Amino acid sequence: MAFTAAQAEQDITRIAIAAIVVFALNGIGRVYAPRVVPSSLDRGLWVAGSGLVTVLAAFWGTASLTEVTLSALLFTFLALCGRSVLCLVVRRARERGRSVPTLVIGAGAHGHRLAASLLAHPEHGLLPVGFLDEGAGENRGLPVLGRPSDVTDVVQAHGVRAVVIAGTAQRSFARTARALGCEVYLAPEPDDLIVDFVTLREHVRSFPLLRMRPEAQRRGSWPLKRALDVAVALAGIVATAPILAVCAMMVRSEVGPKLLFRQQRVGLRGGPIELIKLRTMRSADPHESATLWSIADDHRVGPIGRSLRRTSADELPQLWNVLKGNMSIVGPRPERPHFVEEFSRTIPGYDLRHRMPVGITGWAQIHGLRGDTSIEDRARFDNYYIDEWTLRSDVKIMMRTVWCLLRQGGS
Repeated sequence: MAFTAAQAEQDITRIAIAAIVVFALNGIGRVYAPRVVPSSLDRGLWVAGSGLVTVLAAFWGTASLTEVTLSALLFTFLALCGRSVLCLVVRRARERGRSVPTLVIGAGAHGHRLAASLLAHPEHGLLPVGFLDEGAGENRGLPVLGRPSDVTDVVQAHGVRAVVIAGTAQRSFARTARALGCEVYLAPEPDDLIVDFVTLREHVRSFPLLRMRPEAQRRGSWPLKRALDVAVALAGIVATAPILAVCAMMVRSEVGPKLLFRQQRVGLRGGPIELIKLRTMRSADPHESATLWSIADDHRVGPIGRSLRRTSADELPQLWNVLKGNMSIVGPRPERPHFVEEFSRTIPGYDLRHRMPVGITGWAQIHGLRGDTSIEDRARFDNYYIDEWTLRSDVKIMMRTVWCLLRQGGS
């Protein structure tokens, strides 16, 4: 009986290991990603590979090669059978009216051909309810519900959950539609040059379809960014506590008892945050502090202050901002409201920097864009980071920040 219980415990452990491994591998391989045209054979080779790795992980050292091979083949067969049933159920549900209300932006010939294909083949799950177009468009059944600039009102009025952009001049409204919670697709014409540069994973009756990536905050890996922030901030506070204490004593000797400098900055979605730093110069007029662009050459900054700024040691208290959740370790640098308002008027894309929490370091900073450098370049670097965000990119930026600090590249 003891042997049976031990054997059962081992079997449960193997099953748990197998489940964790297979779900992790299939998640990495986007096996569970939704598709416009569901197919059991999509990612079939990946499913087979994940099955083999899973069996090896679960039965390593306890089964022969033949048993492992047969188990992997059985897993692959059952997985593909299960996917076939699931895909059939999804297609049948769509054909019976479970399609998503869809808005087509662009009422030209291409837009109408695409809409006609979607109406004729409901198994794609996208049911057009109308068009948005700058003009009246071509009258072929579905109505033109407004202009592309009306996308917010039309989406809310018609319960739209997907948007297909079928005109090259209409792409600027993609982010607006995505922010409204819609799935957004770009439908280039079959002879469009873009199809030669990107991998096409979706189609509607062989019309190319590109699914817009979700915002960073809607991705499954996003909670890990916060977990990484907390872990790094806690470790940083503990590790740098002696350094911070020494810096505080040095600051007191140079600028007096007010050790911390607090200033309002603009954070996520334009909200205000209070930034904390070690003071590197004597108290200035509040208006001057809010509107003076740079103090790099200010005579009021003493040798200790310059040293702290050069090594970025004055920014150590910002780890507390990270723990509170109004900053991240990695993100666009927070700016003062006065300059945010000015730059948003004059620099293209500057206001888009606030789509993600601000950070202590970032993609722009590790490329030398800090202090008195080009604001246009900073905005471009920050928006690139936001658009291409992954957890791996955060780790990469942290590592490169350490290298920059070791080289004493602060300012």
